[in-house]
Amino acid sequence: MMLLHAILPLLFSFILVATGELKLQQDLQKDITRLQESNRYFISDNTTETATLQSIVNDLQLFGMVSNLNLSNAKYSQYEQGHHQVQQWHFDEGAIKSITQLESTIAMDTVVTQRYLENRPPSQHRITNNFVFRVYQVSTANEPAKLFYLTEEEQGLLAYHLGEKQVQISYTSPKNGLNHLLPKYQAEVEAILKKSIK
Repeated sequence: MMLLHAILPLLFSFILVATGELKLQQDLQKDITRLQESNRYFISDNTTETATLQSIVNDLQLFGMVSNLNLSNAKYSQYEQGHHQVQQWHFDEGAIKSITQLESTIAMDTVVTQRYLENRPPSQHRITNNFVFRVYQVSTANEPAKLFYLTEEEQGLLAYHLGEKQVQISYTSPKNGLNHLLPKYQAEVEAILKKSIK
């Protein structure tokens, strides 16, 4: 709650209007709706053992405010790195210094080896699937990664950070290949975002 009171005045220093380039608003609406319609997920929150859907909705209000910022006065840049398309909006004034949107389209085609606890030989399985990830990061003068949001187009919300608070969503029926791909993807994205912070 203190974080909300600290950031609200800073966000209201911008004029709020809708934008067609930043996809955060659409992802927020889609992800919240999916979470409300299903209870087949687990929430891991490093600040509490009793995280709920309502606590997620409350946290995501900050991201909703960012998604409505007027980006017309921001300096826009865009580049591609491998299968990642990075878009950034830099602000000369205000507490928010930049908003980064990173979109990745990944065609997965791999073979994984499954090992068993009982006396069975390991088996190999081929995994093919397509993923569209989007990552949003909001940087302030004091914190280069103040807000972080990770979603996959079909699966939904996977993780978000609010300063030191880190929340992860695990699904009981994840998209085929997601659990295998996600750790490598997150490490790759973290490296790109660190380089993009000026």
